[in-house]
Amino acid sequence: MTLIRPSTISFFAEITEEELRKRIADEVLTAVGAMGEDGKPLPGVKAEVRRGESRKGGYKITITGPAPARLLLPAKGDGR
Repeated sequence: MTLIRPSTISFFAEITEEELRKRIADEVLTAVGAMGEDGKPLPGVKAEVRRGESRKGGYKITITGPAPARLLLPAKGDGR
């Protein structure tokens, strides 16, 4: 018979502002197909993460760079 029965489990983690911004940028780069297989942004692609302007906070993510080749191809039936 046990005398101690834990009823609460606590977990604590910390992340720096820099690491949070990197993770946000990496997630967006992956979502838009601008992340290479090596885990780095494709050549010429840059990500910028800034704090939002309102009191609610949040972040603004800007991704810039050359358009992927698949976006530059004419659409089927486009006639270009």
